[in-house]
Amino acid sequence: MAPKEEHRRKRVKVDQKKAKKTATEPKTADIDIPALGETAPAKDTFLITAGTYERILYGIEARFVGKLLTLSPRFIFPAHIGCIKAVSAGGRFLASGSTDEIVKLYDLKKRVELGSLHEHKGSITSLQFHGHTHLLTASDDGAICIFRSKDWEPLKVLKAHKAAVTDIAIHPSGKLALSVSLDRSMILWNLLTGQKASRTRTPQAGELVEWSKSGAMYAIAYATEIQIYRVGQPDAVAMVTSRQRITSILFVRDKRMHIYSTAGDELATAQLHDNRIKGLSAVEVTFPDESVHTVITSVSSDGYIKAWKLDDLVGVLDPKSKPDPKKVPELTAEPLAKYNADVRLTCVAASNDIY
Repeated sequence: MAPKEEHRRKRVKVDQKKAKKTATEPKTADIDIPALGETAPAKDTFLITAGTYERILYGIEARFVGKLLTLSPRFIFPAHIGCIKAVSAGGRFLASGSTDEIVKLYDLKKRVELGSLHEHKGSITSLQFHGHTHLLTASDDGAICIFRSKDWEPLKVLKAHKAAVTDIAIHPSGKLALSVSLDRSMILWNLLTGQKASRTRTPQAGELVEWSKSGAMYAIAYATEIQIYRVGQPDAVAMVTSRQRITSILFVRDKRMHIYSTAGDELATAQLHDNRIKGLSAVEVTFPDESVHTVITSVSSDGYIKAWKLDDLVGVLDPKSKPDPKKVPELTAEPLAKYNADVRLTCVAASNDIY
């Protein structure tokens, strides 16, 4: 990916320094974060972006050739001077965050680097785009920053956590966000005003948080436990426990993917990689027969990027049958495609918005 003009790179950095004086003071005006419209039609090509311990950013294009899905490199380059811990794609934009405390920005259509964001004073822990208009960033410094992509102006710096923010999740409406932290709290944010709506104490430090696609439910993952909540209800409606550390919500632990119902019942398990899974991402894809399916992309410390058809993993399950916790079925499926990056992968984001 070629660098853009030097004056553009400098302007992004200067904007952050200029805005830094006022970013920590809440503005009286509301933040205009639009709700997402109807889901865009699924496309037959998508981009898988993966970060690595080796500071390299991978862009892998997934495209059907006949009936076969192929994975081929679109870009590979050293993006940071520290381990890449988070990536997120929103429309034509891509953001990567690292232990070097910097968020790098890229234009995927033009294949250029736009610049970098320097608001944080700690390792970047989570990045979340809302559509293509706004980016939320979280860090070990306990702060969450809201940027608008039109000019990458920092609209707000949300400071309520007393320790590192481990993860953030934006509600599908774009009006709310959840954050979890090492301070053993979860905060619900009103993104229209940039203010804290509520704080909830958690039994331990939350590591991951995720909204359901409908926004009616959310899940918090701790080291070896997931609690599932329904909006408006204070108590968890389901709980999932694991003997190994949970690394990604879609309910993953170690080198397997475990599939649960929202009632907390384990429906099935499948081994996707030889080593620990480091991240999952889902995207809707149009197959050659014009049918639309969810494709799950997985990355692992074994160096492989894999694409899976979700129906191949869960299509054999009977949703009406009562699961037996002592006889959890072992699913076997072949990935649609795989790519060996031969590095230690850390995070992944799949998107078809740029095609």
